[in-house]
Amino acid sequence: MVKVALGELQSLAKEVLAQLPEGNERAIILALIGELGAGKTTFVQALAKELGVEDTVQSPTYVLMKSYLISQGDTLKPGLSKVSPYKKLVHIDAYRLEKAEEFEALKPETFLNDPHNLVCIEWPERVEGALPTPDLVLNFSSKDAGEAERYIEVT
Repeated sequence: MVKVALGELQSLAKEVLAQLPEGNERAIILALIGELGAGKTTFVQALAKELGVEDTVQSPTYVLMKSYLISQGDTLKPGLSKVSPYKKLVHIDAYRLEKAEEFEALKPETFLNDPHNLVCIEWPERVEGALPTPDLVLNFSSKDAGEAERYIEVT
């Protein structure tokens, strides 16, 4: 695990994007694991910014899932290093789900089967068995970290 200042999460987001496989036949899945307040949603916000998402990214705790369009085109937005292979960022918070079967209400086949989607799921252990194997797992911890720091491990 590496200690990361919350203000530097966009750099980590850029590194994570560089590690993602290309040419998938389904959506790319990032599993975000960690206790409440460990920085999972803050990371998704940094990831969205790195992808050029213009909408305000908020926690989907109460609605379970939010989707954000990723701008496409031949010209890059200021600050972006390349055009994204993704068209949509899907942010899921499974904290309130009690069993994997409840995940089906989100109609996961509509977003998991699209190779142009990047899916970030917080609390993936709550829907174990309902998701394909994640492409990357990020473990977040605030234990022994400063108020504006987190320990994050990418596997």
